[in-house]
Amino acid sequence: MHNFSVAARASTAGASSLRETFRLNNPFTNGSEDLRKAYRQALIKAFAKTNGDAWDAIARSVSASVQNLILSENVPDGSTILRANVMEISRSATLVAVLKALFDIDHIPRSTLAYICSEIHRLTVWKKNMNAASSKLGAAPEAFVQNMNRLISCLCGVFSEAKEKNGLAQLLLCTVSGTPETFNPLDLVMPAFEVPWRAVFYTLLAVLQDRPSRVDELLSLRDCSARQRPSPQAKAVVFESLRLYPPIRRMRVSRKANAQRTFNTGGTSDVDRTIDAEAILRDSKYWGPAAAEWKPSRFLHSDGDLDSSVLSQSNGWIPFAAGGMKCPASGGFSVRLTIVVAGEVLRQLFPRHDQLQWHLEGPQWDLSSAEGHLLRAGRDEYTHVDIVARSNRLQAADV
Repeated sequence: MHNFSVAARASTAGASSLRETFRLNNPFTNGSEDLRKAYRQALIKAFAKTNGDAWDAIARSVSASVQNLILSENVPDGSTILRANVMEISRSATLVAVLKALFDIDHIPRSTLAYICSEIHRLTVWKKNMNAASSKLGAAPEAFVQNMNRLISCLCGVFSEAKEKNGLAQLLLCTVSGTPETFNPLDLVMPAFEVPWRAVFYTLLAVLQDRPSRVDELLSLRDCSARQRPSPQAKAVVFESLRLYPPIRRMRVSRKANAQRTFNTGGTSDVDRTIDAEAILRDSKYWGPAAAEWKPSRFLHSDGDLDSSVLSQSNGWIPFAAGGMKCPASGGFSVRLTIVVAGEVLRQLFPRHDQLQWHLEGPQWDLSSAEGHLLRAGRDEYTHVDIVARSNRLQAADV
């Protein structure tokens, strides 16, 4: 995978679709090596500036947004029931974290957040379905274009102040990818949001599944201070979530290949190839006989310290891709963001140390999922699954 260049990635049909329908001009759609380097350098520099105080501020923003998405009900036995849709809370909390971390955008109305999250998801699925239904990419339907324009207009409003004051937005969105006149926040928001929210979503679902280790895993995230570096146990939980449920399951790439070697003919040709990241991350050749099992301890030494030797491409670790298209956040920012966001969600649902009663419910939460088996992957899986947590107020008052 190290040989796959940004130009090869930008030549794929999927990249062309993003470029034409979402009006994106970023390293996923533009084959310019200079553009890729500009994005990578700017983002790595921004990530490096995210210190303990910044993470604490991100956590506070996430906490405030999460509170608005949790329904609370007092019941006759003295308990309080807290309920939230896992997908909705994952998407909203992640978008808040990304906007705060990268652009210092805060205090976005709940309805605006909900619209941006759902519309990015809806239009992405819509476009994927259009592509699947036709072998040739054509012009997007007028309704799609109208909805896309409305989404970009909404984001431009959210970014109105950041466009003038935030260095990252000015550099990448107003200079590298566009101009102040062609400003399109989706160039950064889409890749910065789409992958992390799914990482948070599946991390929460996996931790909340019914298995013997679930309380310890939940506490490793909930009790991890945003200001401090994450514990090895919290990292191991997120690593295992990324391994079993990589946000990008398959990566379609294109490269120049020697056709004589590949097809027994002369010359060279463009070859499309799909890298099945999900299969590699579950391959027993790399991960042993328990490859298909949830086992965060595989990333830890026996003394509880992190085993960093596992985190190498030679061992099948590719949740962040590789080569020229490797995610700039793979150095630690992405994992810490997932821990901070998931941790804040869990702190709001389980505010007390002695109250850890919950279950998941919904039409998609079948027996297999409930019993801790591998979760189904896909954009429309578990959309209607709620976390229901119970806190005994009478018992809490007596403690």
